Amino acid sequence: MQAANVLAAGRVDETLDGGPPARVVRRRRPLPGGRAITGGFLVALSAVGVFAAASHTRTDKRQTYVVARHELRVGSRINASDVTVARMQLPTGLAARRAFHRAGQVVGAVVVGPVGTGELVQASSLASHTGPTGSRQVSMPIDAAKAVGGRLVAGDIVDVAATLGTGGSAETTWIVRGATVIAVDGQGSSLGDRSHQVITLALASEKDALSVANAVAGGSISLVRTTEAGS
Repeated sequence: MQAANVLAAGRVDETLDGGPPARVVRRRRPLPGGRAITGGFLVALSAVGVFAAASHTRTDKRQTYVVARHELRVGSRINASDVTVARMQLPTGLAARRAFHRAGQVVGAVVVGPVGTGELVQASSLASHTGPTGSRQVSMPIDAAKAVGGRLVAGDIVDVAATLGTGGSAETTWIVRGATVIAVDGQGSSLGDRSHQVITLALASEKDALSVANAVAGGSISLVRTTEAGS
């Protein structure tokens, strides 16, 4: 009886009377059940879904930027047929801020740095930005704090707000929408001081130009960048 119990426990490798070794009995591990397999499959499927969603989110960060249809030679003036737009994601630094989002922003500009086929068109490659054909140009002195902290560059699109009056009678209104910045010049007392600037805007009509000139003479101007805000 004792021998039978020990054999059943799977811990005997020889008979009690010194005879030949007995066969060892070991329990087999059970295979995973149906619920375990289904659960593992659902966890894997969930992980794939999370990865796909993350990838899609990264893709959505791309924006539209102006690129050259063909090589832009130094000294040439950009026409509408010279450029197109492409979706891409740029670093959130100087390169992104000095790029253009719409082809109309660079039409009429003079090329001062070579731009290859398919390359990004940047403000540093243009001598000056003349604005859309037929536009009026107005320059204004302004505190950098009222011009997006001095971060505006040629090609940016801005809305112009003016505060007229003083004290309780002061009122701020939008006077121009969608003006194009064509030049930014610092007026600081030293090289590192750009607290004051002269911003030159290209305006679509004579009425807009007069409105801005009047606001500069009689009120306080603020510029709101809308380059990436859409229409």
